[in-house]
Amino acid sequence: MVQGIFAIEASLDHPPAEALARLNETLIRKAVQGRFATLFYGVLSRDGRLTYTNAGHNPPLVLGRSGLRRLSTGGTIVGIFSEARYEQETITLDPGDLVIVFSDGVTEAFNADWEEFGDARLIECVSENAALPPVALLEKVMAAVRGFVKDAVQSDDVSVLVLRYLSREARG
Repeated sequence: MVQGIFAIEASLDHPPAEALARLNETLIRKAVQGRFATLFYGVLSRDGRLTYTNAGHNPPLVLGRSGLRRLSTGGTIVGIFSEARYEQETITLDPGDLVIVFSDGVTEAFNADWEEFGDARLIECVSENAALPPVALLEKVMAAVRGFVKDAVQSDDVSVLVLRYLSREARG
């Protein structure tokens, strides 16, 4: 249901914060008890402007010339709080900057000793492999999580998206 409603809201070209507020209102009207979602919604322009909002999702990472930052501006989860409001932020990516969006199943993946993979391991893996193409970086992150948890049973999904911004000039 969330994906369907989101697809409609995104197609209406509402700014990200407004789209999530409208999504939240629709979910509240549907009154599905105990159902909620976290999500991150960003719109990337050709000139490198990324306008985003974060609805209770793990803050994505931006890694580039300006260092490391987290994309946490937004609000709470969608589907529970009728009074929820969402803020948005616009940042400008430099050519070559990476954006890494990940589910909590990545950082909250446990090994057999009940240790979490955690943010520090994710940041270390991304930083050490930042020069790789996005697909290869994604494979490194997934391999690092698998290598950490080994045979421990996981109870959550492990999802990662890696995006590298290329300037208009770099794309030809």
